[in-house]
Amino acid sequence: MTNIDNKLIATARRYSDAIIEIAKEKGELDNIYEDLKNIAAVYDYSNELRDFLSHPAIAHKDKKELIGSIFEGKISNDTLNLLYTLLDKNKFNLIDTILYCYESSLNEAKNILKVDVISAVEIDNDLKEKLKSKLESKLKKSVDLNYEIKPEIIAGLILKIKDKTIDGSMAYKLQTMKKQLA
Repeated sequence: MTNIDNKLIATARRYSDAIIEIAKEKGELDNIYEDLKNIAAVYDYSNELRDFLSHPAIAHKDKKELIGSIFEGKISNDTLNLLYTLLDKNKFNLIDTILYCYESSLNEAKNILKVDVISAVEIDNDLKEKLKSKLESKLKKSVDLNYEIKPEIIAGLILKIKDKTIDGSMAYKLQTMKKQLA
């Protein structure tokens, strides 16, 4: 997924909230989520599609026909209607942000918390399981861990949970020590 522009979240959240309500009513939360992931993947992958949908000289009818030809029969009608609404409002570029908001709401509904774990080296599976268990116990939620390796942190871990960062890296400790000695 591309980087999310925080300025677009409020607008995207309205579309996400609308489609998630429809999905809840129909018991289609996971299906709509898969639809949105697939649409975002196609949109992110295809420069031609993005250029076509954003081009002001291309007729709205042609854009709608293209979206129909790509996605009709492959995604739910509710998701397809969302795409047509985004086209009507000239907001198709929000698809990644809508997916981000939808995923956030879906995880909240399922009591799942995403946690980014940054380490200097690959973490073995035993330590991953211990970390997951410890975090679930402390946070009282299921956690979905996303691992990233950044050798520049030297050692230790950095945990990113929602808008909080817990920096237990050696690089951070050395930087703090350097400030104290200055």
